[in-house]
Amino acid sequence: MANVALSPYRGRAVALDPQAAYRPVMRFVLPLLLMAACAQLPPEADTLPRPADDLPFPRLVPLSPLLAEADIPPRAEPAGAALRVRGAALARRAVIPPVTGDLADRGAQLRQRAATLRAAEI
Repeated sequence: MANVALSPYRGRAVALDPQAAYRPVMRFVLPLLLMAACAQLPPEADTLPRPADDLPFPRLVPLSPLLAEADIPPRAEPAGAALRVRGAALARRAVIPPVTGDLADRGAQLRQRAATLRAAEI
């Protein structure tokens, strides 16, 4: 009697079956799988277009020149270094951080901060 529970519908005792939840799903999935198994698939030879069959194989190139190019520094590296220097200079500038409080004071501080940012060299 351990695997018996009261049914929420009529209060009757029903046996608990752990696979009972899968039965409605299987009633739908099993016919679907059977229909899919009966589907007509195109022949495998028709999957590639005809001109692709007649093309020559691709030309192989040696890997050593390609790997040697990987060690060359990129052309954007000097520009990146200059941008990092400019970014550090802007970060060191004394820009007043935004604060909260009275709206009039905050507006004045924001205007002062905007003026400082406009004066910064870019």
